[in-house]
Amino acid sequence: METKPKNPIFSFVIISILLLAYPFQHILAENIITSGAKVKVSAGTMLVSLESLTIKSGGTLDNSGIVILKKDLTNENAGSNSLGVGTVVFSGSVNQNINGSNLFQNLTINNATGVTNGGDNKVNGVLTLTSGQLTLGANNLTLGPAATIAGSPSSTSMIVPTGSGEIRKSFSAAGNFTFPVGDNSGTAEYSPVTLNYTSGTFPGGNYTGVSLANTQYPGSPAASNYLKRYWKLTQNGASGFSCTALFQYLPSDVVGSENQLLCTEISPSSVINYNAANPATHQLTATGVTSFGTFTGFQLLADKSLNLTVMLESLYNGGGLMRKAQNIGGPQFPGTTADQISVELHNAASYSSIAYMLNNLNLSTTGTCTSAVPGILSGSYYITIHHRNSIVTTTALPVSFSGSTPSYNFSSSASQAFGSNLKSMGGGYYAIYGGDPSQDGSVDGSDMALVENASTGLLQGYNAQDVNGDGIVDGSDMQIVDNNSTNIIHSYLP
Repeated sequence: METKPKNPIFSFVIISILLLAYPFQHILAENIITSGAKVKVSAGTMLVSLESLTIKSGGTLDNSGIVILKKDLTNENAGSNSLGVGTVVFSGSVNQNINGSNLFQNLTINNATGVTNGGDNKVNGVLTLTSGQLTLGANNLTLGPAATIAGSPSSTSMIVPTGSGEIRKSFSAAGNFTFPVGDNSGTAEYSPVTLNYTSGTFPGGNYTGVSLANTQYPGSPAASNYLKRYWKLTQNGASGFSCTALFQYLPSDVVGSENQLLCTEISPSSVINYNAANPATHQLTATGVTSFGTFTGFQLLADKSLNLTVMLESLYNGGGLMRKAQNIGGPQFPGTTADQISVELHNAASYSSIAYMLNNLNLSTTGTCTSAVPGILSGSYYITIHHRNSIVTTTALPVSFSGSTPSYNFSSSASQAFGSNLKSMGGGYYAIYGGDPSQDGSVDGSDMALVENASTGLLQGYNAQDVNGDGIVDGSDMQIVDNNSTNIIHSYLP
């Protein structure tokens, strides 16, 4: 039976009547649900749309049965818009798009040519992967706490999160889930991730996100043994968790000897080597994971030694030397340590991406700072310096970490910093500007207020408001802030 009304407003009234009277009949209609209109598909009935379906803002699809779409779905409602408690099936013969933010109860992908996720969509019930790839692109697909995967995921029936979008799974408690992911860059390849949470707290709104790339991890050093694949895992909302992560790769991903590979996690704050790869099953396993980052397979490499020279205006004492930061009872740190800094390595192509972080590093009175960094870091990075009351400062250009002892001297010239943002201290030495206890990247009135209030309260000890580090907040600290505020000192970053 086929009905094709011309007026879209009335077409869905007719469809609703027909569906109630003739269950499981295929209906052909012009597919616009206008504002204020509702299309109701009752339980036990089926609606087949041969053309693209558009739900205008204010329109409603209340599906308790089955809606089969042969072309695109566009939902113009703001926010996550429920399509009812039934099942929506994408089963076209050309690539289909899911546009807008849709809340599906059950979603079936049965299109060998593929489906593209054009919005941030969510499935609360069953996601059935029958045939075809669901490509996420720049958008996320979230699976609710009770959501499950059905079908037979494979390279021809999987989710492809190779852009900035993730497949996200919410958890109500500890448990396991397999993310049916892979890539279609060249040959389609299925490389799922299985997570087994053994403990943790999972409040409402939590999710674990997965994306991947079919290439060597960016910035990896020259090595004989590695995987041409990596997975990025993110976590939002959960706390105190521990899990085991299992990553499936393909024999074609291996460069060199598979027996030499370890499951390696690379995150901004650490590089962790987990279990050895299993050549029989082509799997990587990470046991006891308590934080997420990027996972790949790589051979074990020796650490590198990062050597920095940094002078701080607030502690500078002349002649290329700095004073030791004081507490109430004397020096805050033992030995020759003047103060502590933190270091970030930022991606050369995208400064907002942090490749690695080093916190609370000892900076000597001569300005030297040495720390081990993982051997897997061999790209070029902006080296960014953070100090408790100084201006955030980064290198003028990315620094190569290809060797075993990368080094950089911030004190030899103003041009060593991005934007030449260093203060001349005389005698050929240059220092990072002080006076930013608020750490907002600018020396201004907010910093003066912090220091002035602390001075009024006679604050003593090791505090960010004690700009010159003498153990007490007073006029000498305000002078540094006032001078740099007058000169409009602020951070220059790529």
